[in-house]
Amino acid sequence: MTITFEPMDQATAAHLRRGGPDSYGNAPERRISDGTGVPCRCCMRFVRAGESYLIAAWRPFVALHAYTETGPVFLHAEPCAPDAIGPDELPEFLASPDYILRGYDAEERIVYGTGGVIRREAIRARLDALLAAPGIAAVHIRSARNNCYHCRAVRGQ
Repeated sequence: MTITFEPMDQATAAHLRRGGPDSYGNAPERRISDGTGVPCRCCMRFVRAGESYLIAAWRPFVALHAYTETGPVFLHAEPCAPDAIGPDELPEFLASPDYILRGYDAEERIVYGTGGVIRREAIRARLDALLAAPGIAAVHIRSARNNCYHCRAVRGQ
């Protein structure tokens, strides 16, 4: 199965870079990276030491309902875009030992029984299994340590 990893959309990133309010109505915070642990949700790479980045609250859902989660995300302060990802590769910023993977249906509601902490080397197999299951439209990938949203995985397009 071909899998597409979807980062934060460019329109949201541009809005935040212009100082527009985040999902809680606050202006993004601007920081300088020390080069450790700052994964950009827009390009799916790490923010390098000395580069500026923004911290903002973001809700990666279209609708508001009981399952929509909002949390902190990082993104480069300057425009960026994701690189092409090979068919068996993971985005660069998925470098931790494990992640939470959770399936969602077409209405962005959690599909119960799909969530779990998955070792990095098993992510691809788990994505294949989840996205092949009926009723699962997307899988969210989140930090296993902080529950922060990283990206969405969908069937290839």
